[in-house]
Amino acid sequence: QQVKTRRVFEEICEQIRKRLASGALQPGDKLPAERDLALEFKVSRPAVREALRTLEISGVVSLQKGVKGGAFIRDGNPAMLTQSLQDLVFLGRVSAPSLAEARRLINGVVIRLACERAGEEDFAALEANMAEIDRSEDLQHRADEGVRFFGLIARATRNEVLIMLVDSLSDIIRDMIDRTGRKARPELVPVRRNILKAMRARDADAAVRGMDQYLTIVHEGISGPVDGAAAAPRAR
Repeated sequence: QQVKTRRVFEEICEQIRKRLASGALQPGDKLPAERDLALEFKVSRPAVREALRTLEISGVVSLQKGVKGGAFIRDGNPAMLTQSLQDLVFLGRVSAPSLAEARRLINGVVIRLACERAGEEDFAALEANMAEIDRSEDLQHRADEGVRFFGLIARATRNEVLIMLVDSLSDIIRDMIDRTGRKARPELVPVRRNILKAMRARDADAAVRGMDQYLTIVHEGISGPVDGAAAAPRAR
């Protein structure tokens, strides 16, 4: 079969990404004007415009209007990971059980590492988070703080990749729970306490058991497929 050549705008995107990888471009840098990029790449301005729009959708650049506007390299937004994975859920490529299983496995690794690396400031942040959950009667606020509980444990690992994965999976599953109907989970209060107690004692096995128990309760009711037709991504 005939080999089709890459479209011009895709080649432009690839070259800009290579400059990022080499360090020639850094977050915050402003790209040359559209006209100058067209001359540099020896392509049409519409091709450059399409490439910049593609990079904007991918979260690589930010397009700003005005006298001081232009295309700027972004710092990187972890929310793009969440949105991409969530889109796959809505398209039916990723099932709710697979997400729940991945979350359980990843959080098991995360809490083991957190038991090794967590400091007193991490324990204090978890204590404050649990106190906030316990005194609030607003289900949505409690849910938000519950997601932050996982995030705080992930941050104790000092590993930015694990932090992004935990945050993304937590956000997506929270959306699933919201769509199926959220309800109070008072049984989670002692589980959270036990997890923190195990972390302070550096007892990774006990912490993993606590996390597994926590997620078993949280994941109740989301084992079925997500209805992509009815579940539009909520504004973030």
